Amino acid sequence: MSAILVVDDERGIRALCSDVLGRAGYEVETVDSAAGAVAAVARRRFDLILCDINLPDQDGVSLLPKLLAPRGDDTPPPAVLLITAYPSIDTAVRGMKLGARDYIGKPFSPDELRLVVRRALDEDELRRAHGELTKRLAYGSMIGDSPAMQQLRQTIDKVAPSDATVLITGESGTGKELVARALHFAGRRASRAFMPVNCGALVGTLLDSELFGHVRGAFTGADTAKRGLFLAADGGTLFLDEIGELPLELQPKLLRALQDGEVKPVGGTTSIRVDARVIAATNRALEEACKAGTFREDLYYRLAVITIEVPPLRSRPGDIALLARHFAEEAALRAEKSRPAITDAAIAHLQAHTWPGNVRELENTIERAVILASGDVIDVADVAGPRPATASAGLTTFTGDHVPTLDELERTHILKVLELCEGQKTKAASMLGINRTTLWKKLRQYGIEGD
Repeated sequence: MSAILVVDDERGIRALCSDVLGRAGYEVETVDSAAGAVAAVARRRFDLILCDINLPDQDGVSLLPKLLAPRGDDTPPPAVLLITAYPSIDTAVRGMKLGARDYIGKPFSPDELRLVVRRALDEDELRRAHGELTKRLAYGSMIGDSPAMQQLRQTIDKVAPSDATVLITGESGTGKELVARALHFAGRRASRAFMPVNCGALVGTLLDSELFGHVRGAFTGADTAKRGLFLAADGGTLFLDEIGELPLELQPKLLRALQDGEVKPVGGTTSIRVDARVIAATNRALEEACKAGTFREDLYYRLAVITIEVPPLRSRPGDIALLARHFAEEAALRAEKSRPAITDAAIAHLQAHTWPGNVRELENTIERAVILASGDVIDVADVAGPRPATASAGLTTFTGDHVPTLDELERTHILKVLELCEGQKTKAASMLGINRTTLWKKLRQYGIEGD
């Protein structure tokens, strides 16, 4: 049964509302002043409040913040409907901008009262259902019940409703984009666009154009104008992955966009207002990059209003069984195979591994096992795979007086992992604990031909 509070200094209005709404099956309480309303909402929660604008001790619009104030127990605020005489409809509209759901003008009939109350309560029910759905969408891919994952979800719950800029940190393969998506879909921007961009995948003018757009003729090949991801994310969220790879020359432009809420397309002369929440992610230590002069300190502090660290898989081994079975089910669906069982021995083997490539490496391991397994059971031999068992598996042996440099050791190790992965760059990057873009850069650095 929905609880309704009626706030009006006219006895006849209070009696009418109490009678009509009581007969409709609602629990109704009435008060005749703003002070009485404040005391009532402090004592208990109401689903809906009907509040007159003209009260003897305070007007209903200025009372709204107290009626809508959070209770501290995670319960949603009530729907507030303003009661107004027609000459003060402008005031009622101002109240709606401050959080009132709707208004009803005096005099009103019993049918009008029932309709506006039912509509407001139905909208609230839909909002709650939508909120639960978006939260399931937000957390659907974040598998794990470990204390670290529970803490991560609690942090997301606190941060998601705000528009604060967030910097997500963590090793490669931990699922930083999943956290970014959870922040978006658990927040008020869930119905708008989520636009991801990898700052390490594009360079120079291409990344500038991708982020901020360009005008026609801005550079060779710019035959038409382009909006850019900031404008595409207007009202929603822009996710800047691998923010540590953002070229130094573009960092001032991003800083201005964050500070001023405006972007200027490449080749443009005027700035455009934009409302996009920015979430960034990195597996680099940006503080060290700031000291090295490769990342602006003022941009770092602007991005790191709130910092969320995603835990590595090795710190939550209790989640490995859940993740492995989840990935096995997904891989079986893609391969059009029956869902395989994973033996306890295989799970134990997976839990003993340190997973330098984190969740991404585990996912690749399970997908390979599903595809290559001869039956419907995945055992130790299926998940052992071609991974190097220890950190020293790819190292060269020192001979004579030559001690290899770190670059030589890294090049040799990359070649060994590529060989184990049969040249598959994505799988090799996962096993190495780096992203594919970083692997490409290292392949070019060491003169190893990429695809």
